[in-house]
Order: sequence, then structure tokens, then C-alpha cells
Amino acid sequence: MSADSNLNEALGVLDEKLQSLNAMMLANQFLVNSLRDHEAKLNALDAEGARGFLRKSARVKFADDEDSKDALAILEQVLAQRQSADIIQFPGR
Repeated sequence: MSADSNLNEALGVLDEKLQSLNAMMLANQFLVNSLRDHEAKLNALDAEGARGFLRKSARVKFADDEDSKDALAILEQVLAQRQSADIIQFPGR
């Protein structure tokens, strides 16, 4: 019985890993397709505008698809607004 329990637990962990990998693959495929299909528009935007465009596109594509909610969560995190800071040069010696 213990061996069956360990096997079921291992299969459960493997299933979670596969679902996570699938979500990352879907997110990556979305980004690749978006970069290919909207290259000119993305190049015309600044970094924040491009992230906003991609976030909006991801929401449209994945919002109603329950199987893709993890991919949308990944994209929302990756494409979130960023705070930036100026790089301060250290004085030379």
C-alpha cells in the first residue's frame, strides 16, 4: 500500500510539473507569435507600451479559456508594469 501511495504522490507531482511546463509553453508560444505577427507595431511602441499591448492581447486570447489560465497568469506577471531607475555611474579613480 505504501508503494502505491508513493507512486500516486510522485505521479501527482509529475502532473503538476507537466501542467506548469504546458503553461510556460503556451505563454512562450503566445509571445513568439505576437512578436512575429505584430513586429512593426511593437517596434513603434516604447517598452511600457509594448508590454501593455501584449498584456491586452493575452487577456483577449486567454481570458475565456479555463485551460489557459495559468499561461495568462505567467504573462500577466512577465508583462507587468516595471519601475525603472536611472543608472548612476560610479566615479572613476
